[in-house]
Order: sequence, then structure tokens, then C-alpha cells
Amino acid sequence: MNQFELLVCSVENYSHIKNVASNHVARSFYEKGIFELLLDGYEMYCDMDEGFLIGMIDGYMENTIDAEENDYNKYKERQAVLPKVLKEIAKQSHMTKIETIKAFYESKTGELFSQDDTQYYNKTAEELIELYQKETA
Repeated sequence: MNQFELLVCSVENYSHIKNVASNHVARSFYEKGIFELLLDGYEMYCDMDEGFLIGMIDGYMENTIDAEENDYNKYKERQAVLPKVLKEIAKQSHMTKIETIKAFYESKTGELFSQDDTQYYNKTAEELIELYQKETA
């Protein structure tokens, strides 16, 4: 798992388990330093399973309650496309991984991507990059 995949999987899995939109999770991870924690421990965390990462993040977020029902079920689809999108945005914008994730999830494209009902999770990486570029141009 590369660094973007680790960060995206952590955000999207946490979003699904806690029933919170991933753009809100990303903002919280940014504010609480979770992204730095994950990148600093990348060598250790890259091979850990979802349960370990969620438990570790819960400790830092002071949150242990999982959602009974979930409105964010397309997290696997988002995990599949988003690392490619972020890698390209980082390359074009000369931003760090954390800056790129923050910028994407704070954008309107990222907000819509975070919601299952918009079906942005069905868009290709190229379509998402184009939408993001138009929005931020």
C-alpha cells in the first residue's frame, strides 16, 4: 500500500465505520494531526489491517463508538479511485500529500465525492481530476 492509499483508506474506512462524510473525516484528521501520524509511521502502518488502523485512530480521536447504520457504503469504490486522483493533483499542484488530501476534500468536488447519493464514486479518476481542476482554476 503506498502512502496515498494508506491515507485514503484510513479516511474512507473511518467514514464508513463512524457514518460521517469522508470530507469531514479528512478535515478532522488534518486538524488533529492524524495524517502526519500515519505518514511518520508509514513503514509500520502500511501492512496493518483496517481494524488496527481504526482502533489506533480512535485512540487519538477519542472516539470509540461505531455507527449502527451507515449512509457511506461506497467507501471501497472511493478507495479504488482516489489515490490516483490525489497523486495527479499533487504532481500538478506541487503540493505535499497532506496538502493535496486537504485541498481535495475541502473542494466542492471532494464534498460531492464524499456522498454516496451523488454517485461521484462512479466517476473515473480522469473525470474527478477534470472537475477538481475546473473548480480550482
